[in-house]
Amino acid sequence: MVLRVFLEAHRSDCKVQNALKALSLDFSIVRVNVGDEVSTHLVKLSKPVDRNLLNYLRRNGLKVNVIDEETLWISAPSCSACKALSKAGLLVESGKPGNEDSIIYAVLSPGIKRLRVSIRQLRSSGVKVRVLDMEQLPMPSPTERQLEVLLLAYKMGYFDREVNLKELAKQLGLSISTVSELLRKTLKKIVTHYFEEVGITIDEGKPK
Repeated sequence: MVLRVFLEAHRSDCKVQNALKALSLDFSIVRVNVGDEVSTHLVKLSKPVDRNLLNYLRRNGLKVNVIDEETLWISAPSCSACKALSKAGLLVESGKPGNEDSIIYAVLSPGIKRLRVSIRQLRSSGVKVRVLDMEQLPMPSPTERQLEVLLLAYKMGYFDREVNLKELAKQLGLSISTVSELLRKTLKKIVTHYFEEVGITIDEGKPK
């Protein structure tokens, strides 16, 4: 399963948030691409951008591009939370300012086991973090055609070796390669879903 998790992280070294808060601006970080050295922020402001604001941000060491009159693309040295997240194995969807020195990240995790490991990594790096909320995202399910092929394969005894792929393809009126690909994709979705449900991430099972 894929989880969308809302994490509150406390840190005081975010140059983007500190610069904007110093001006008492209302803003939201629509999206953030975290990195070990540099993180990029898509920032929505509550008022139009002006030259004084741009000059101020640039004097504070921020690289700024104007997207539209209220939206900025800002690159800055990564704060402690962004650095830690870049190594935590989570996908960051967005971030928004919390209270005082906190930021609330929306992240995606491939299951609860990976989330727990990532939170331990964040805390061991010195970032104070807590889970505010989480939700399970719907996973892509087999298509109607894929299920049809899988069901027929099961009923005809394909998995018990009572019929072979050639006989199954003939019954469906499809080529052997088409049926093979349909079965492969369907089984991959089902097996992936099973592993995620029991808390096994895919990369953990791959041979090194």
